[in-house]
Amino acid sequence: MGQTSHIFSIDEKKSVHYLYLFIAWPFLAFFVAIANYGQKEARRVVYFFLIYYGLTFVNNNEGVDAFRYILMLQHNASLPFSEFFRVAGGLYSGTSVDIVEPLISFIISRFTVFHGIYFAVWAAIFGYFYTRSINLVHDRYQLNPGWNTLIPMLFFIFILPITYISGVRMWTAAWIFFYGAYHVIIYRDKRFILLALSASLVHWSFLSANAILLLYFFAGNRNIIYLPLAVASFLVPRLLFSTFGVLSVELGGAFQARYEGYSSEGYMMNQQIQQESASWFMQMGYDLIFYYLLFAIIIIQIISRGEEKDSMMKNLYSFLLLFLTFVNFGKPIPSFGGRFQIVFMIFATFYLFLYYVRIKTERITLLTVMGILPMLLYVAITLRLSLQSISVWILAPGMGSPLLAPGLSFFDLLFN
Repeated sequence: MGQTSHIFSIDEKKSVHYLYLFIAWPFLAFFVAIANYGQKEARRVVYFFLIYYGLTFVNNNEGVDAFRYILMLQHNASLPFSEFFRVAGGLYSGTSVDIVEPLISFIISRFTVFHGIYFAVWAAIFGYFYTRSINLVHDRYQLNPGWNTLIPMLFFIFILPITYISGVRMWTAAWIFFYGAYHVIIYRDKRFILLALSASLVHWSFLSANAILLLYFFAGNRNIIYLPLAVASFLVPRLLFSTFGVLSVELGGAFQARYEGYSSEGYMMNQQIQQESASWFMQMGYDLIFYYLLFAIIIIQIISRGEEKDSMMKNLYSFLLLFLTFVNFGKPIPSFGGRFQIVFMIFATFYLFLYYVRIKTERITLLTVMGILPMLLYVAITLRLSLQSISVWILAPGMGSPLLAPGLSFFDLLFN
């Protein structure tokens, strides 16, 4: 009993020290916590700092989704409380196909129109599932630390970092889906099906991703079917385009309106213009990492052919084949297949990581070396986009000091 009390007193002492440091200098506390991420107190500090980022979120760009959410927050503030029931019933009235975001926006608007509170709430939700997912990888990394496991682990962290809450719905739903699907795929834990399904309440498009997850859960590892489908998905992806159109008409209401918004000629033209105006390295970055991960999966299958594979690797590989088919057939729809390609990359990177956890070698492999450039390019793109929402003052000492300073982002500081 005495030993247990001693252990808890040490944990409490660490927590107090982190708290003092966080109050004095949040970024320094975050930096120290990253260096000691194995401690549960350090993980809490990282989580709190993600919320702090949301509180200090900067939005000076009218062209991003975050700006629309801020405008809607201000609009909701002008509505009477009786409108709550209209917002809550939006899924059925045709005003919206999502539930969580309108409710969060409306509830926050009852108290404030300060967008920092809005994004702090989303950072808390996003950060919870984001850090939980990172913990899954970090704990396995301890089984076989080295370059081959460190590099995919770091890339896993940067695929969808906290700065992606500028598009709160899609990317929060992505981490909810991954965390739930992980337990369904790896452990076949039925309880987490509901968690994965809840991602559809945050972003409606995860109804389709969950359909794939449920199909896999009930069909199992049917690679003799999944593999030909995955290969065919590179050849005939537009077959699904007309199917979505028919399905949206059958569902009607907000589903049809949202689909037509994504698939209209005007929207497609706008997407094409944005893609043409994007830097060449951004387009190349997304393609390089996607095809590298596909190449890595193929190589792993060839290298490990005939070897005894654990159930985790078997299950995840089968799901990847099925999910890849889904991604490729969804690509003709702008902002659909491309978004879920990033979700696929999360699972694919985790598969690569799991493979290296099993390999006992101190040498960095050629396959790992080949992935460094695509990963660095993707991370560079992500960091470049993140500069628009990170406050310069978040590095300053004193908790809350960024709220007293003008909303200056790193992008504004460096490029304006």
